[in-house]
Amino acid sequence: MADVSVYVTSALTSSERRISPQWELGYLKQRLELITGVAAEDQQLQYFPEEDSQEHQTWIGDDSTTLAHFDIRPYSRIHVVDTNPDSEAAQLNEAATNVDNPSYEMTDEEYARRGDTVLEWKKKHQLGRFDPKFDEETARRNEENVAKASTMKAGDRCRVINIEGERRGTIRYVGRIEILDEGKSMWVGIEFDEPVGKNDGSIGGTRVFQTRPKHGGFVRPSVVEVGDFPELDPFADSDEEL
Repeated sequence: MADVSVYVTSALTSSERRISPQWELGYLKQRLELITGVAAEDQQLQYFPEEDSQEHQTWIGDDSTTLAHFDIRPYSRIHVVDTNPDSEAAQLNEAATNVDNPSYEMTDEEYARRGDTVLEWKKKHQLGRFDPKFDEETARRNEENVAKASTMKAGDRCRVINIEGERRGTIRYVGRIEILDEGKSMWVGIEFDEPVGKNDGSIGGTRVFQTRPKHGGFVRPSVVEVGDFPELDPFADSDEEL
């Protein structure tokens, strides 16, 4: 079975990962501990199969259960809940929540003395850019994006499936964009069929292509699928059509 791209979230982290349906549940929890900082034995896994819905399933099974049992969909989401209220991650999340509470006040001195800020916590657990393998993983993903971008060209029909749902459109640009990340990565500029984008083909005052407001977007090649994807028919499932 091929690996599946999913979104992994927790109270303090969010990332896109690839997992194998052949993994056992116990092994997945070990991997998730490295990603989220939530101990494997404290994890409750909630699975969100639909990007635009809050309906979810709580995964139940022993550590030897394979992930194929859960029928994981591409770009669905696994949310890791910390069931231990005394864990470091749970206490840090509570502190962050309290900071946003107007009734809770923390002086600058108190904040400066705290050793459990999100930044320090991520450093301690070597998460995100503090992961020793971060540079290696970033280089690998860049190579994959360059390879996939080479199969795309302006005018191709495509779709993007991620946490925001499925969006269809036409590719208008493939290449590097200096203003986004100093030209380090490949990007795909898409003119979406519907107003589900974030711009009009320009970003940071730099125009890359022209389209209507909210019909443009720039995404990584890894989330773009090229193919025969006509515009979605909003009446395709209508009971009025025979």
